[in-house]
Amino acid sequence: MRRGELFKLRWTDVDLNAGTVRVIASNSKTERSRAIGLTIRSRAELERLWTDSHGDLNGLVFGVTNTIKNSWRTAMTESAIHDFVFHDLRHTGTTRMIRAGVPASEVMKITGHTQMKTFLRYLNLTDESVLNSAAMLDEYLGSGVSSPPEIPTISAQLQ
Repeated sequence: MRRGELFKLRWTDVDLNAGTVRVIASNSKTERSRAIGLTIRSRAELERLWTDSHGDLNGLVFGVTNTIKNSWRTAMTESAIHDFVFHDLRHTGTTRMIRAGVPASEVMKITGHTQMKTFLRYLNLTDESVLNSAAMLDEYLGSGVSSPPEIPTISAQLQ
């Protein structure tokens, strides 16, 4: 979800029984409503927040009425995390859904992307993902090669 969508989220948009959150069109950048499934972890956290809330279905889920700039900075400092902004969470979530095998077309619907070009900016390659891609290609090709062939180096050729 986008930051603005999170901060505008009301309890009426959350269905803990079904395990979904509804982003209403008026709160969406693209002015299109969409449903987002909750992971076990996010569902448990929302259940905890509901228990701690005043039980107001029209209340804001996260209670943010202004900004989280200072809170975010403090959290990052105390966690010793550097060069990580709130929006990076959106990149991380998008990348993790793709790595988990969720089809790109579904991830786009979940994240609210309407253009593939924009969506692709949210996919971040990691060392793990490129190695997984190579392993998947090996499996597909049925290589059966347990180690790569010896490739002569320039220094070996000079001897």
